[in-house]
Amino acid sequence: MIEQCDFTVLSGFLGSGKTTLLSAYLACSDVGRVAVIVNDVGEVNIDGAVLALQDGVPMATLSNGCVCCSLTNDLPYTIDALVRERRLSGQQPYTQIILECSGLSDPGGVMRSLSALAGLGMRVRVVTTYACDRHVAPEDFSLLAQQVGAAHTIVLTRTDLVSPQQIADAATEVKSMGPMGKIIVETSPEARARAAFDVPAALPLSDAGHVPGGRYESQHPRIKVFSLQWDHELPWDHVAAWLENLAFYFDSRLLRTKGLVRLEGGDVLLIQGIGQHFDTPRRLNQLDAERSSLVVICRDASESEVIELAPQIPGMTVSARTAGSKAIELARPRYD
Repeated sequence: MIEQCDFTVLSGFLGSGKTTLLSAYLACSDVGRVAVIVNDVGEVNIDGAVLALQDGVPMATLSNGCVCCSLTNDLPYTIDALVRERRLSGQQPYTQIILECSGLSDPGGVMRSLSALAGLGMRVRVVTTYACDRHVAPEDFSLLAQQVGAAHTIVLTRTDLVSPQQIADAATEVKSMGPMGKIIVETSPEARARAAFDVPAALPLSDAGHVPGGRYESQHPRIKVFSLQWDHELPWDHVAAWLENLAFYFDSRLLRTKGLVRLEGGDVLLIQGIGQHFDTPRRLNQLDAERSSLVVICRDASESEVIELAPQIPGMTVSARTAGSKAIELARPRYD
C-alpha cells in the first residue's frame, strides 16, 4: 500500500498563534518526514525565521504576497520541487507538508491553487487558529468567516490568557461560523499541537475518503446553513452548471459545500467544496442514496438566492438553519 502525504493548510488571523502552534508541533514530533512552507507578507519573513530554528525540517518560503491570489503559481511549483527533491535524494517520501498561510489568506483560494497537484495524491486538511483573547474587527468578519468556515479543524489558542468562560464563548463563536469544523480546546501546547496535526486528512485532492454525515447548524446571524434535497435523479450537466453558478454568484460568501448527488442512471457522486473550490466529484456506486442531499454554508445569504440559481434542476427542497433554529441533518446513505 502506497503511503499518502497529508497536506495541511494552516490559516488564521495575524496574531492568532499559527507559528506558535506549528513550532510546538515541530518540537514534540518526529519531523524526519515533515516539510514546512511559510507564506509571509513583508520584506522580512519573520515566521520563516522563527521556524528555521527547528532542526531537520525542510523549509520553503513564499514572501511578499498571499498564496490565495498573487502567489498561486509559486505554491504548486514549491510543493512539486519539495516532493521531487525528496525523491531524488533517495529518502522516504514526506508524510506531511504544512503550509503556514499569512493572516490575509483565504483557504478556498489556496485549495484552488492546489488543484494542479491532484496527481500527487495528497490528502488535504484545513486547520484554522482562533485566538480566545482577541476580537476581529467588524470589517474583517468576511475573511474570518472564510477561514473558520473552511476549516476541518479549528484550534482555540491563547487559552492561558483568558478565563474558562471566555474559552467557552470562543468555542461557541467559532462553531457558529464553522459548523462542519472539529474544535480543539487544549490548554497544553503539546496536546494542542498534536490534536491539530496528528489526525487523518479530510479532503483528498484526487480521491475522496469519506461519506458526509452529521448535524450542522449555525447560531450566528450572518452564517446560514442550507439543506438542499431532491427526491428524483439529476442530470450531471445541470448539477455542474448549478455548482458553477453557486461559486460565481456567492463568491467569497460561499464557505462550504458537502453532500451526495444521485444522478440519472443511478450513479451517486460525493460533492465537497471549500469556498469556491470543489474537489473532483467521486462516484460512490456502492451506496444506495434515496435522494440527493447537499449542505451549503454561506455568509449573508438568503434562501431565495439559493433557489433562484437552480432553475434547471427543479424539485429542490430547501431548509435554512441559522440563529435559534434546529440543527439540520445530512442523511447518511445505506450501504448495500
